[in-house]
Amino acid sequence: MRVARWLALLVSPASFLTCALVVGAQSSSPGEIASSPIPENPEVQDVSARVLRARVLELFQGSQYGQIDALAQQLRSERTRFRGGAWQINVLYEAINSPGSMTASDADWQALITKLQGWVAANQQSPTPRIAMAQAYLTFAWKARGNGLAKTVTQQGWALFNERVQSARITLEEGRSISVDCPEWYRAMQTVALAQGWPRKQVDDLAQAAMIHNPEYYYFALAEANYLLPKWYGRPGDSQAYASRMADAVGGREGDALYFLVAAHLNCCKRIQAPGMDEARLQRGFAAIDQLYGSTTRQRNEAAFLALRAADTTAAQTLFARIGNDWSAAVWGSKARFDASRTGQPLGGVFPVGPAAANDDQSDGASGGR
Repeated sequence: MRVARWLALLVSPASFLTCALVVGAQSSSPGEIASSPIPENPEVQDVSARVLRARVLELFQGSQYGQIDALAQQLRSERTRFRGGAWQINVLYEAINSPGSMTASDADWQALITKLQGWVAANQQSPTPRIAMAQAYLTFAWKARGNGLAKTVTQQGWALFNERVQSARITLEEGRSISVDCPEWYRAMQTVALAQGWPRKQVDDLAQAAMIHNPEYYYFALAEANYLLPKWYGRPGDSQAYASRMADAVGGREGDALYFLVAAHLNCCKRIQAPGMDEARLQRGFAAIDQLYGSTTRQRNEAAFLALRAADTTAAQTLFARIGNDWSAAVWGSKARFDASRTGQPLGGVFPVGPAAANDDQSDGASGGR
């Protein structure tokens, strides 16, 4: 019934897995690619999340691949989540798909990829190292490109970027038959599609296949909503309409939660990239996260920030009362801005967050740009 619901609401049949990978991707010109779409993962405050990361990293460093495979399969099948709704399988991959930082040396990145290749050789039927390796190639690609404007990227930077993105795609395609039951395979392929400038229909088909696989894996919606921003390949209003459509398709509290997560991803907390999102539904989505998983400090601060952007001072003050002094630097940037926003008064030359301007998505956009 759920699949039928998706097919009725989405743009086209879920044809991605049978045809989209066969068709060659239409690469956009280097000047049309914006800054990295790989999102900074929302704050995961659950202590068990830090424990999971540390445990997985320890196993990986000790080459205990069988134990990681078993844990990954358990997390995929049980679909377990942390406080705030973050998926445990996503956190597992974060522990093994990077040498610790995008700015790590090329030697460190190469060593990581070599280690993952060894894991693939040791267990040809495991999707985990293949997906982690593709994710590593993608972040390594943006390391070569940098996060500046497209016109500032060197010729060598573009060559390395394209080479590493293609390596990620090949890695995913080669492991497709054993990997499509893992949501992170779809998520990594969404980043490949964006980086290579795939045609809109192929990208939509991929997002549809992903959401049918697991409608509640909100990272899929974050990726598609990002693709639909005007700075990438969409038109004004596309991301907002997509968020509403997906929230309706998922339905209930999970749908509202997805709406909040997309809004926070696009509009918090330095710029408004998708203006005019439904403030009432956004706050309803925050309440849904609270009820379903318990909200994090960052999410409570995000909800207050977005309420102020929407001139919803009633919701903002309710949230500030709950936040107390548990402010989030990731949201406000400084304690002075948090205090100014909470009181509605400038503080030491720092102004409070206020309603977003109509063109706010253009005035303080990402460092890239098509």
